[in-house]
Amino acid sequence: MLQNEISTYNGWTNRETWLASLWLTNDENSSCVLQEALRSTDNLYGQASYLEKVLRNQLDDKTTEPSLWSDLLTTAFDRINWAEVIENNH
Repeated sequence: MLQNEISTYNGWTNRETWLASLWLTNDENSSCVLQEALRSTDNLYGQASYLEKVLRNQLDDKTTEPSLWSDLLTTAFDRINWAEVIENNH
């Protein structure tokens, strides 16, 4: 695939967004975080920001040492469209 080519995954922005939504709706602990985000405010982008912040804090706890794996995880995390996750899970 060409780098400039836009791709989607299962109707989502990308695979990372699809995976985030999948885990957030199929894992009890993650689902609780999603529900907290949905209750945090009535604003879609505020909810998305809340969700990203909470999950980034969890990621930072897991990737304290610089490494190939922490860089890959952080890159994948940064590709997630949090507003789309919120919008599709109301």
